Amino acid sequence: MLPAKAPSSRLIHTLIMGIPNVGKSTLINILAGRMIAKTGNEPAITKRQQRIDIGGGIILLDTPGLLWPNVENKNSGYRLATTGAIKDTAINHDHIAFFAAEYLLHHYPDYLKTRFQLEQLPETEQKLMDTIGKNRGCLRSGGRIDMDKVSKILLTELRAGTIAESVLKPLP
Repeated sequence: MLPAKAPSSRLIHTLIMGIPNVGKSTLINILAGRMIAKTGNEPAITKRQQRIDIGGGIILLDTPGLLWPNVENKNSGYRLATTGAIKDTAINHDHIAFFAAEYLLHHYPDYLKTRFQLEQLPETEQKLMDTIGKNRGCLRSGGRIDMDKVSKILLTELRAGTIAESVLKPLP
């Protein structure tokens, strides 16, 4: 990563920063070649700044994720919540999942058809959520769909990349 340089006793200090849940700590672990920084599929795993010596005279500073104190644009907030950058305890799963379903219907219909084994794509996000709920057994008494459960399924699979994996073919 660094151009050849004469040996020196000076350390190179670097900073890894970004929004929550984008893989800052995972990047550090890859660069270090070992598990140094704790990782997880949710925001706020890194609680404080960590100074990490990855060898070769390089010191990394891992920081907690940074977000604006108030996201004024509603769509930006929904996008951040969809990716998991905003803690799930601060959001309504149903609203975020419906936002994600609408986006996926318009931009990635083939991903949805393949992942959820749909012969025909539902026309609306409500119908999509109902179909996923029925297929995945997210039912309440009386045959009603458990929207909280199906919302969590959609968001979990989207964040984990399993929706895209169902379509993407491995490289040779």
